[in-house]
Amino acid sequence: MHKLLIIDDSKTVLNQAMMLLKDFYHVFPAISGSTALKILEHHIPDLILLDLLMPEMDGREFFILLKSRPELSDIPVIFLISDTNDQTEAECISLGACDFIRKPIIKEVLLSRVEKTLELFDYRRDLQQTLDEKTRQIETAYIQTMAALANTIDAKDPDTNGHSIRVAYYSGQIAHQLGYSKEDCENIYFIALLHDVGKIGVPDSVLKKRDRLTEEEYELMKQHTTIGAHILKDIKMLPGLCDGTLYHHERYDGTGYPNGLSGEAIPRIARIISVADTFDAMTATRCYRKGMDPKIALEELKRNRGTQFDPEITDTFLEIADGLEVSNHEADLM
Repeated sequence: MHKLLIIDDSKTVLNQAMMLLKDFYHVFPAISGSTALKILEHHIPDLILLDLLMPEMDGREFFILLKSRPELSDIPVIFLISDTNDQTEAECISLGACDFIRKPIIKEVLLSRVEKTLELFDYRRDLQQTLDEKTRQIETAYIQTMAALANTIDAKDPDTNGHSIRVAYYSGQIAHQLGYSKEDCENIYFIALLHDVGKIGVPDSVLKKRDRLTEEEYELMKQHTTIGAHILKDIKMLPGLCDGTLYHHERYDGTGYPNGLSGEAIPRIARIISVADTFDAMTATRCYRKGMDPKIALEELKRNRGTQFDPEITDTFLEIADGLEVSNHEADLM
């Protein structure tokens, strides 16, 4: 049953409206705006009938206050007006009300307008939910595609196979230790999984080169951050996605790329990925070198704490590092 909140300083109007509506709706009466606000602390109505002219807080003031509160701003409002002035009617609509009903209240008018307003907003809500679900499905499919691309990029070079999955796992575990919610940890996992997706735009001759990169080649490699951010910029369901991709090579002391950000000006997600990415890069075996012993890699992280890496995030990773031995398959299940 829909819930209605009726606000009017006239007990006669309240009683009349209650009598007409109580058989069809769950009705909450309020004799003033302040009384209505107390009701709203415990009940969120599907529709508000609001007297325009009231002492203390009038209908205009209450309406503006209602719309300023995000949790209440979507509730439809029908104004109750006492005069037949066209300007008053226009004001109600211009404020953002759905409709108005003149007093004295006529039963058929009241029931019809309440019913039609609720039908319209139910339809809009259902439509929005359907749209949101379809959007989530599309964005999820897009993320899965990007993740496949990230894995494809890793697989192009046997030396980096599984890198993105491991970085995602480490990042998610750091986030968990930092106190992020389960949902945020999952989001950070997926953001980190895509951190190197921009390498799809870097020539293979640079990605697979075994010797030291020339200055020109290094500049090409650095572009993977901006390329990745451009690829992912339209995904809205993962806040921080572009930040993780664009800024994970920034350094805490401001000497990184692409923008030379420093300290907390670097988005936190990028600071998390930076630690995870560097640890995996140091400990992974390459065809031209053996992976660094994890204990030595942790010492390197500690040595660069406060210069390359965020001190808090570095310390957090050091706390949990002993329990982070993970296979590609295990990481993929996170």
